[in-house]
Amino acid sequence: MFTGAVLGAVAVFVALNATLLLNTLYLQHTRGWTAFQAGAATLPMAVGATLCAPWSGYLVGRVGPRRPLALGGAFIAAGGLSLAALDRDTGVLLLLTAYLLIGTGFGFANAPLTNTAVGALPRSRAGVAGAITSTARQLGSALGIALAGGLVAGAGAAELAHASRPGWLMVTACGLFLLLVARTARPGSGP
Repeated sequence: MFTGAVLGAVAVFVALNATLLLNTLYLQHTRGWTAFQAGAATLPMAVGATLCAPWSGYLVGRVGPRRPLALGGAFIAAGGLSLAALDRDTGVLLLLTAYLLIGTGFGFANAPLTNTAVGALPRSRAGVAGAITSTARQLGSALGIALAGGLVAGAGAAELAHASRPGWLMVTACGLFLLLVARTARPGSGP
């Protein structure tokens, strides 16, 4: 369970940071949006994460980590899949909906990952479990940026949407991986 939670934390942050990088490059270079407009487009991600994080914590306390982690994985996978056919003229509503889905997934995933990691080790090792999970998140951030950046490196504005498609499939795969992690989490009541 501990290893799954740590790898799940990596996957969540790969998905989040790949989304932020690909979104910024696509909106600014392909669509010609300003930095402010591109930043404003990420607001649905923030709203989804902000609203769902406390709800996720509540669910972890009531029913355990499995259900909220599965929700997180499903939302991230759905958001990534929504953008897998991204092109130069993808509708703004689809973009905003996909960002909302990814943000919602992110909000649902964090509490159960931490709960699963900390709960998998003896109480005397809880600080170590939390620190390792936090480090895994940082690793996921770096990997997400590196992998997404590598996928679109050298792509001009006209090719960027097409070049980013494997990145959106990677985000989808991260969500699907969280569904697998959810299966290993404790199914019963909270900690």
